[in-house]
Amino acid sequence: MSNSLLKQIKQIQSQIDLLTPSLDITVHQQVYRIRSNNQRLLELLETYFHNLTEWQNANIEHENLTEIHVYETEQLTDLIKQTQWIDWKRDGGKIGRKDAVLDTEFEGQKLRLLHKVKTGKLFLQPAPSQAESQTLIPLALGKAQANSSQIINFILTQYLNQHLRQNWQLGHCSGMQLNQKGLAFAGLSGGGKSTLMLHLLNQAEHFISNDRLLLKRQNSRLIMRGIPKQPRINPGTIVHNPRLHTLMTDQERHEYLALPTETLRAIEKKYDAPVHHLYHENCYLSESPVDALFILNWQSNSDEPTLVSQVTL
Repeated sequence: MSNSLLKQIKQIQSQIDLLTPSLDITVHQQVYRIRSNNQRLLELLETYFHNLTEWQNANIEHENLTEIHVYETEQLTDLIKQTQWIDWKRDGGKIGRKDAVLDTEFEGQKLRLLHKVKTGKLFLQPAPSQAESQTLIPLALGKAQANSSQIINFILTQYLNQHLRQNWQLGHCSGMQLNQKGLAFAGLSGGGKSTLMLHLLNQAEHFISNDRLLLKRQNSRLIMRGIPKQPRINPGTIVHNPRLHTLMTDQERHEYLALPTETLRAIEKKYDAPVHHLYHENCYLSESPVDALFILNWQSNSDEPTLVSQVTL
């Protein structure tokens, strides 16, 4: 059934005209050219990536160019249901189907199909290849505009994977530049990486990353590169940071503040925090040396005072 699905994808590519201009997103010399048949989606991506974007009328080549096509279509729904998928195991004991995958080949090229179970989105990710015969490119198909966050993640996955293939290491960290020093904050989920970084950003020059950092030693220095994904934060982070109060109504904030601390901390309701609007223009910085790494190791039920201790790992 995967061949039927892939043939239908090729048919969609031949039938649906993509719009001009396309949208170029440049992240640290990597250019991602987004083409789609949905103008509103392209505009949403332009707003999200802000000053990393440029409309492109001509098919100008770049040395580090990745072209991504996004199709707003519902033509694949039945074939997706008929395909034998392998469920992707979820982290942290989470239950319920979220992602399903299928590794296959088409016209001699290896690829992975990813099905987002809840939204019905389908992504095609070609395997890396240096062969001149490589014709497949990353594709997204389905209800694109309604699920623009998944398109954003797919674009950033290209950037992430390209770095991992170049031996960069991935860290579960937030990152920023304060007083021209690169600071990274590591910790478990819910450990305060975003909360601390967004408080310090009031006095800082640049936001680098909210939750993932790419790390590599270059010329005797440790370098970090961020993922330009806007912070997605919970209500507990917003209500205690005046800079973020505009992300919710005054009534919502007062209702959250009236909750017990542990109840508020447990709420998982994500808000996007566009740092270039909340802090300053050109807030995002793609790269910085790492001058200090902080590992957040606090416990919500502890009465001990907060301590900062130097350690050797």
